[in-house]
Amino acid sequence: MTPPRIRQLSAGVITAIAAGEVIERPASVVKELVENSIDAGATRLEIDLEAGGTELIRVVDDGHGIHPEDLPLAFVTHATSKLATADDLFRIGTLGFRGEALASVGGVAQVLLQSRTPGDSRGAEVRCDGCVLSPVRPWGGPVGTRIEVRHLFFNVPVRRKFLKSVATELGHVCETVTRVALANPGLHIVLRHNGRLVYEIPATATLPDRIGLFFGGDVRDALYLVETPPGPTRLAGFIADPACDRGNAKLQYLFINGRWFRDRSLGHAFAEGYRNLLMTGRHAVGFLFLTVPADQVDVNVHPTKAEVRFREASVLYSLVRSAVKHRLLAENLVPQLRAPEFTAPELIRDALPRRDFPPVPTPDAEWPIPPRPNFDAVSPRREQAEATPAPWETPPAAELPTLAPFALPPVDSGTAMQVHDAYLVLETPDGMLVIDQHALHERILFEQLRQRVRDGKLVVQRLLIPEPVDLPPEQACAVLDAKEQLAELGLEVEDFGGNTVLLSSYPTLLKRRAPHEILRAVVDHLVSKDRSPTKEVFLDHLLATMACKAAVKAGDRLTPEEIAHLLLLRKLAEDSSHCPHGRPTSLLFSRAELDRQFRRT
Repeated sequence: MTPPRIRQLSAGVITAIAAGEVIERPASVVKELVENSIDAGATRLEIDLEAGGTELIRVVDDGHGIHPEDLPLAFVTHATSKLATADDLFRIGTLGFRGEALASVGGVAQVLLQSRTPGDSRGAEVRCDGCVLSPVRPWGGPVGTRIEVRHLFFNVPVRRKFLKSVATELGHVCETVTRVALANPGLHIVLRHNGRLVYEIPATATLPDRIGLFFGGDVRDALYLVETPPGPTRLAGFIADPACDRGNAKLQYLFINGRWFRDRSLGHAFAEGYRNLLMTGRHAVGFLFLTVPADQVDVNVHPTKAEVRFREASVLYSLVRSAVKHRLLAENLVPQLRAPEFTAPELIRDALPRRDFPPVPTPDAEWPIPPRPNFDAVSPRREQAEATPAPWETPPAAELPTLAPFALPPVDSGTAMQVHDAYLVLETPDGMLVIDQHALHERILFEQLRQRVRDGKLVVQRLLIPEPVDLPPEQACAVLDAKEQLAELGLEVEDFGGNTVLLSSYPTLLKRRAPHEILRAVVDHLVSKDRSPTKEVFLDHLLATMACKAAVKAGDRLTPEEIAHLLLLRKLAEDSSHCPHGRPTSLLFSRAELDRQFRRT
């Protein structure tokens, strides 16, 4: 067999390969163009998109521009004004430096580049359609640079098929803009999509203001300033109170010398600073900015510069961990407690399955159920709100199902007691059963929700006033993408503009928790888990998340009547042995094992 001959690839193929490494989606183009604008000294950026950036990306800045004779060189691979010698690679002081960005974009899109320098009376422009350059022409625009990128991947249809929906691609662009805005507080940024304003962030907006704009006032109000002493290597930024935790690590932002990056080691150091302050599976919120000498960090290890390499990684690990830990130790993190507006009957009635109960004996008189206090943790950074009814607590009477009074049956499976406000200890003929109250209630709620969704009988409560929920851009787009699936779960959402969605309904079965808390829990799942291959499995994952959020928690004290009814519902459950996430709901200590441990046998 004759071996294949080695051949030199054409310029078009070389460019397409480079574009595959650098240009993954519209957000990649926005990132490269915006970084070039920042390196050019821009103080104002205007970004316009059409169809999520797949049809048009326009970036206009007021930087120092490009000389007319250099415009064609901007589309040549490895042509750059930011490097001169190989030694410069070890002291990078700019965001872009490879000289591949515009060449890669020009190879897979139709690009118009217009620019003017302060010393020229007029500017110039050049077009690049899939590596084909036009002659340089005069342009009469203002000082700065204007770039239009149209029909991304027009000549690579296979790559274009892999792009996601418009909402998803817009979400990735918004995330890119978020990172740029956080790293450059003095930069005025305007983002528009299909002619509609998404963001306008003035240069006067401080870093906390920008955090509040992107992630909501609850995050902004829970921030603590972190600063290390001045020096060649230092850390600054904000970390959030542990009470402001999230279900994923999406709100952990790391920057090195003004550049966003990801690093598993430093992410672990950040988490170690919160050790013993967060529950398992919860993640802290933080925005940390590292400054290190340019020769101590290598930013030339990743095509998109998303990862870096440090000379002394262990020093930075210790710096991040100790700075976060000591800052939290300086605060009073003991949560304040307040009583909710509901009473015990609400918990029990909401837990009743919407199907026929087997006949149960009814005593002559109904058992009285005294109201019980319940306490929810409130961040110490916030003032206690006035005790006014929330929109979900005052629904129209006609829209709520009427539940008849019920009698609590006696429990015939032994005597139960609550231990540590987390576990139920129950005597059984076989020994002693220890039940996790949260896991059991989570399983019960999950089965009830799933059955009602399958039967089309899920009772949904519409809010008198739709509740606006501020989300990070990526999460807002994920919610709108999953709009139909969420509607099947009783969560009706609409776009409210920017990164805000309107929540107009929620399942009445989950009224024990505020609607926005249920939605945020579902959103955490959407952005942290891969979507399941089938619709049924995907909905089951979301139902499990909703049930987990609404179930009683460890630390909730239950009355004897509530314990009795929870045990009754346990008997009616299809599978009471495990919660929807696979954790056991109970453990049995057999009589024989107890006798053996006490040496009675």
